[in-house]
Amino acid sequence: MHKIKNTSVITAFPVVNWQWNRLKWGWVFILFLAMALPSHGQVYPEAYLEQALENNPALLAKQREYEATLSRIHLAGSLPDPQLTAGIYTPPMGRLMGDHYLDLGLMQPFPWFGTLGKQQEAAEQAAISKYSEFLEERNRLFLELTDIWLEVYRNNRQMELLSEFIEVLEDREDIIYTRYGGGQGQSGLMLDLYRLEIQIAELSNRKDKLEEEHHALRRIFNNLTGREEMADIETPAALPENTAPLPEPENNREAFANNPRLLRAESAAKAARIRGELSNLETRPRFGVGLQYALFGAGDPAMGQMDGGHMLMPMVSVSLPIYGKKNRATREEGRLLAEQATFSRQEQADVLHREWFRLERTISNLQRDQEFFNQQLNITYKTEELVLTGYASGDERFDELLRIQDQLIELEWRLLEVLVDRHKKWAEVDKLRAENIFR
Repeated sequence: MHKIKNTSVITAFPVVNWQWNRLKWGWVFILFLAMALPSHGQVYPEAYLEQALENNPALLAKQREYEATLSRIHLAGSLPDPQLTAGIYTPPMGRLMGDHYLDLGLMQPFPWFGTLGKQQEAAEQAAISKYSEFLEERNRLFLELTDIWLEVYRNNRQMELLSEFIEVLEDREDIIYTRYGGGQGQSGLMLDLYRLEIQIAELSNRKDKLEEEHHALRRIFNNLTGREEMADIETPAALPENTAPLPEPENNREAFANNPRLLRAESAAKAARIRGELSNLETRPRFGVGLQYALFGAGDPAMGQMDGGHMLMPMVSVSLPIYGKKNRATREEGRLLAEQATFSRQEQADVLHREWFRLERTISNLQRDQEFFNQQLNITYKTEELVLTGYASGDERFDELLRIQDQLIELEWRLLEVLVDRHKKWAEVDKLRAENIFR
């Protein structure tokens, strides 16, 4: 698999009327740029992530929800529907012009100046918020897939380690026969051989359990990517050590500028300010312009009525926002909502920083553990050589050899876990800052 490289390319937030194919190809283009630039050594299963981008139902649902929100932008900037009224008089009403048969009225309402523009701005912020939700769902899915993919790698590597140690133990049989080659201590020979068989059987049992776990991981991963249930999953031969230190976060506005949660909080704050402005506009008069049509038939000349005809009359309506308490409450609500959204945005930035600090501590501890286990592993391998020599010459017992073997397995196991966990935490860092594959 290829490494996803860190990138300094700054991507502007997409215009809300982008269609999905633009989003997809834009993402692929950014991915291509990211692969060409240096990184901290984090790897991602990018080919599988692209498949999930196209096939995962939860992600597609968020995509459709975003596209539906886009369609509301033009609706929000449209005039209210005109109002048509009709009246039929049965029997006709006698009027001076004649018998009054029909009234038709058409009225087009108009909100206060600037209201439609503010409504459209609010709809745009709603679309940005939905797009941020889509990004958050995409990044959550990418992180989940990366975690499972790294688990698959660890599972494969653990089975390889067990196979290697089983082969080493099987080779120990020659050393046992070498020690007892003189024909002395046949009971000791059989006892050591039995102990060797027990150790091999234990490692084989652990390997069988890992194979069962591998099948479950493969099903879960393929289900999330929309692939066949038992399709093979490719993993690298080895993960990079990934020893880069975690950089210090910048100020609140710049540290997580691309994080979808922060983008959503910012769009909510902007939407709240717009709603506050809309609240002020709603306390202004609203107008209506229309036309009234009346149909008159021929009347009774004896009653002084005329011969009928048609009548058109322009109409104008104005709403009167005269209730002061309601208007003041509307403005106060808008102001408070704007303040609430601002505080929420700041709290979201603080939450991201707290998550960052926790990741910083965890990555630092994992780095320390990795150095410690490497050091202990080197010492233990040297100890194993001395114990092997001592056992062959009769100075060491077979129990000590098996104990050293257990220590080697445990250290290799722990070192592998630390390496995989570090990659998982770095993926969380990238998700937090929306870098690399998550940009």
